[in-house]
Amino acid sequence: MRDEILKKLSALSAEEQFTPVEDRPSQQSIYSKPGRFIIERRIISSISTGEATAAVCMRSHPRFRAFPSHTHDFIEIMYVCGGSITHEIGGRAVTVKAGDMIILGRDTRHSIKPSTISDIGINLIISADLFEVLLNTLRHDSSLNTRRLKTLLDRGDDKRFYLFRSSESVQISNLMESMIYSVVCKENIDGYVLEQSVKLLLCYLCSVSEDSEREESEDTYGEQTKKKIVKYIRSSYSTATLTEAAEMLGLSPTYLSRWIRRHFGVSFKELLMRERFAVASDLLRTTDLPIGDIFLHIGYENSSYFHKEFKKRFGMTPNNYRRAQ
Repeated sequence: MRDEILKKLSALSAEEQFTPVEDRPSQQSIYSKPGRFIIERRIISSISTGEATAAVCMRSHPRFRAFPSHTHDFIEIMYVCGGSITHEIGGRAVTVKAGDMIILGRDTRHSIKPSTISDIGINLIISADLFEVLLNTLRHDSSLNTRRLKTLLDRGDDKRFYLFRSSESVQISNLMESMIYSVVCKENIDGYVLEQSVKLLLCYLCSVSEDSEREESEDTYGEQTKKKIVKYIRSSYSTATLTEAAEMLGLSPTYLSRWIRRHFGVSFKELLMRERFAVASDLLRTTDLPIGDIFLHIGYENSSYFHKEFKKRFGMTPNNYRRAQ
């Protein structure tokens, strides 16, 4: 981040200039209506841009005091320009360091610990409707995997977030610096240009490796996907296919094949075969079904292939396996 930008961002904002701290208006009274502390995009957009209808806006994160627990009706991206800023989400402390960013779901409940003058964060506020439209456009116009980011729109999930090592991406760093420069230098960036910049940012985030995510919510997208794949194979082992699994998850078969190998350490075919032969061995132990019926039941029509694979996995033929039980 250029020194010129950091210098401007370091200057005290109108909100930060209230002294002493206890005389400042409460965060809730500034950003939310009375009642539950839910920050509305229309309110924060009016404060930031003077337009309640702006679908995207950027603003500096207020420093020096804690920001109490709250939710919002929009998607929030916090990019840390200097120092570090710590959020608390679901009882976990999540620290975002300079150059990195955290993306919070619209129902995510979080609080933010006090920061110093050198801890500089920029909040990118995106309407949930625009976020969904941009992701749908990317999904239809590219092969990018948008499903992970789309979970941020899930209602009722108050712990959903993704933390990216965006400091490792030159493209993201340059894009964020350009967007921030336009805001802090009062260039009055056109709303359409800002929306397209957000779209490009989502392109980069959808294309980065999951290894670039440092942390996410306890019920991660990866864990959810693994559970869905395991459940699908266990319930459909006789007819399951990679193509059908990919359609179920909204992914391409090629992407899902790579994803499964990375997260399970084996191919989809091997996962399926493990389940099929687990069922076969159970049927051999607990039933008197003919072996021909068993291999047809688990999805095989070739007897010799079934016998060959069974012996490779269990060290004996199906008949000997049944006698040994």
